Amino acid sequence: MIFVVAIISYILGSIPNAYLIGKYFFNMDIRNLGSGNVGSTNALRNFGRKAGIATLICDALKGFIAVLIAEKLNVEHAVAVSLVFVVLGHMYSVFLNFKSGKGVATSFGALLYIDIKFVLILVGIFILVVLFSRMVSLGSILAAISAIFIGYFYFGLSEIFYAVLIIGALIVYKHRANINRIINHEESKIF
Repeated sequence: MIFVVAIISYILGSIPNAYLIGKYFFNMDIRNLGSGNVGSTNALRNFGRKAGIATLICDALKGFIAVLIAEKLNVEHAVAVSLVFVVLGHMYSVFLNFKSGKGVATSFGALLYIDIKFVLILVGIFILVVLFSRMVSLGSILAAISAIFIGYFYFGLSEIFYAVLIIGALIVYKHRANINRIINHEESKIF
């Protein structure tokens, strides 16, 4: 049954919202625009605020719904497995040749279902970093790293903490090109 949870979560995570919004509302492939990333920041930059917000909400909903389903199935380890696999689906979408977004919004949605207070701390860190640096990528990276450290104190050595550790590390890994650009002072700023 845990395999079913993983598959459902992965498929839900694989739904490429930014790609679908670009294709059906703007007749463009977001993978050929800006950073090429299939996520809300690239949608915002290339399709405007409404498309960016719609992508963010839809990507967060994927995570929220996947973990909700996992909990309702009442299978041992289901929530932690769902958390990891819905984010993996977003990052490595089966519908886009295993390439897609960086997993931040989907992680946000999944964690929102698990613990809203934990998410609010991370959102606060993200917002502060973005306001001071004007870089969404830096906010995402530092929020992901913070999630690991805060998660250790917040969840203890539980399976949720290990799931947070995995997705936090994956988010940082997916931002490796951004990290290089930040170091070289070449990263795009949001405002």
